[in-house]
Amino acid sequence: MRDALALAVLGLLLLGAATVVVGAVCITVAGGRAAHRFFFPRPRVRLHRVVPAPLQYVWVVCHTPRCAHLETQHYPAGPGYVACHGCGTVRPRP
Repeated sequence: MRDALALAVLGLLLLGAATVVVGAVCITVAGGRAAHRFFFPRPRVRLHRVVPAPLQYVWVVCHTPRCAHLETQHYPAGPGYVACHGCGTVRPRP
């Protein structure tokens, strides 16, 4: 029984030591990455100004079996109405 208790204590001490070693490695790696990012920053990407195109179609749920009740493209079909690109159903604009 005395040997089992000593082995249990030794196991707990080794587990604690391993935890400390893993923590030290993680802190070292994080510090190295932070220093690298500080001295060698990523180049900034210049975003070009995007001019939105005029709205030519809208995505609307088409409740027909042919379109499988999914959102499809609907094009203008007169004032206040849109026509489905898949099946041609005309409905009021949402």
